[in-house]
Amino acid sequence: MIQNWKRWGAIVLFFPFVLLSLELILRLSNPPALRYYRDVKLLHAYHPEYGVALEPNESRFVRHYADLWQGQFTTNSLGLRGLEEPIPRKPKLLCLGDSLVMGFGVSDEDTFCSLLGGFEEKGIVYQSLNLGVDAYGSLGSYKRLKDMSTKIDNIQTVLFFISPNDFTMPEELRAQGILPDDENDALHENDPVWKKNFHIQFELTRISYLLQALKLAYEQTKVKIAQTKYLVSTDTEQLTTSPLVYLRETFFLPVKQQKCEENTEFICPTPLQNLNVVCSDTPIDPSSLDPLPETTTRAYDLMIGLSKEKGYRFVPVILPMQIEEVYCRQMGKFNALGTYSMRAKRYLESKGVKTLDILPYTDKMCGREFTFRGETKKAGIQDYYIPGDGHLTKLGNLWAAESISHALKEIK
Repeated sequence: MIQNWKRWGAIVLFFPFVLLSLELILRLSNPPALRYYRDVKLLHAYHPEYGVALEPNESRFVRHYADLWQGQFTTNSLGLRGLEEPIPRKPKLLCLGDSLVMGFGVSDEDTFCSLLGGFEEKGIVYQSLNLGVDAYGSLGSYKRLKDMSTKIDNIQTVLFFISPNDFTMPEELRAQGILPDDENDALHENDPVWKKNFHIQFELTRISYLLQALKLAYEQTKVKIAQTKYLVSTDTEQLTTSPLVYLRETFFLPVKQQKCEENTEFICPTPLQNLNVVCSDTPIDPSSLDPLPETTTRAYDLMIGLSKEKGYRFVPVILPMQIEEVYCRQMGKFNALGTYSMRAKRYLESKGVKTLDILPYTDKMCGREFTFRGETKKAGIQDYYIPGDGHLTKLGNLWAAESISHALKEIK
């Protein structure tokens, strides 16, 4: 009997020892991928009203695990990106939105919201403050704005940046279990059990390297399984509907290798590598598109109502973040990915709210000279966006700030 107790005691002690050892190994080795996700995690704090906010008075140098970008990430006492604190009584211009607004990809001073600081209009010089937080949908943005509007005085203008991630998602990603932000908010908005569990896992993964690594592994496994199911289903569908085409393309046609040829002539727009971009000669009829989801329209209505209550100007902004749409624009054509902006515009205009469309300003992208690693070169579309990431580079943020500034002055 004593032998059995010793055996079970050893087993009970063994698992905590293993977990503690793994925790220490991960902390000491601090692999690049985990280090990146931990740095990003520690920049955030749980918020009982809108889930996640930025941790106040935080400062970290964040380097992407694949070296796509790096930059200094700082927050002020309100948990807004950048060191600058709200200046009492000074007119404020607020930037509201997701990671594009928050400025993943560049340091604090290089975000377009920071570059809008000192914007002058009709003799008024504004202080620009960044309310952006990654992964926010429309409803999260409204809650963030409502909260911060009680802590910041003399708000004159709120720029709300509409993202395609708010209410649209390509079918291949939806099949992988990836939902638009507004749809996610609708699922969990009135679910206290989910909110409680989210709070627990958020705090535990913030404390423990091991738990965060396990969570990341679990999420990646889910995505891989969904991707595999999607590929199997598409292959099965093609095999059953067009077996000869499937067999020919899969087994008999050779894989085309792209040749890297030296080209000294600057082409504008530069062809997009590894992207099958489909451009159309005519735009899609807005009336043929589905209406916005209820969660999105409710959030828009709440933001419009809040602006009237507080007495500031509410300006929805459509800042292009899809390189395919920009490419087609520069070809004098249209891309279907731009339909999200049509849907948002149609609803907002029905409420008497004018949107600020920055897409026309992409005409100024190609051929702009800039310095990269000490060398002066001409910019193509790709130089404005982080590869495979979608966020703006330093040059992209500079272009965005200049374009937004010009567009704001043209509003009548």
